[in-house]
Amino acid sequence: MVPVASIVGMTLTLLICLLLPLGGLVWIVTKRRGGVRVYPQAGRAFAAGMLTFVASQVLTRIPLMAWLSGQSAPWAQWLLSGPAASFTAGLFEETGRLLVMLWLLRRFHRWIDGVSFGLGHGGIEAVLLVGLTQLSNLTLAFLINSGQTAALDQLPAATRDMVLNALTGTPSLDFYLAGVERIAAIGLHVGLSVLILWGIVAGRRALAWVVAVLIHGVCNLAAVLLVTSGIPGANVIAEVVLLALVIAFWAVFVLRSRPRFPSEIQPAAR
Repeated sequence: MVPVASIVGMTLTLLICLLLPLGGLVWIVTKRRGGVRVYPQAGRAFAAGMLTFVASQVLTRIPLMAWLSGQSAPWAQWLLSGPAASFTAGLFEETGRLLVMLWLLRRFHRWIDGVSFGLGHGGIEAVLLVGLTQLSNLTLAFLINSGQTAALDQLPAATRDMVLNALTGTPSLDFYLAGVERIAAIGLHVGLSVLILWGIVAGRRALAWVVAVLIHGVCNLAAVLLVTSGIPGANVIAEVVLLALVIAFWAVFVLRSRPRFPSEIQPAAR
């Protein structure tokens, strides 16, 4: 049997993956002041953020990492290591973030456009990497708990046992931590999107790009090192540290940067 606590954790994490980015977008595009929408066309930035993740990860980095996993050369194994992979994720995503903003957001340089962009980027990542997994986990958990395991019985014995052990043997806390990790990850993507857009607005694109790659890589690496450290409660510590880093980033830069952005959509170039 899959513990009820685990099922609740899967459900909460799935809701976070879906409702946090979509709820944020709905709030942004429907916010009104004096009967007029405050942030018109913010959905454009949201869609651009989704495109960035798909282009920089799904279509490029993930296939590249899959190819590297089949290589035995030392350089390939180094690129797959935790430290290198932590920073290549930042390299690909922040480069994609900058290019897509320059391409699709030429007139959309408001602070809220950076926020919307990050919600789209972090939202599609959450759905593809975590949300779909949790949906599958929930489906299998309900089948197992109701005794309807015919579909699992069709799998090879080793695979069937692995699935059953993963769902019934994984500590319930881990399913909740996945939700906390997604909150931190989406918050990080929003913050990095604001940073890159600030670089475009301030004419300091290279500086913003370098800082964004470093922040992205450091956050990834901190989580990887803590999770693999073997210390008691490493998973919990990793998520707490990641969340703390994101909160600090927001407090130091993201919130304070808002006055540096234009308040309106810029006029089209003639």
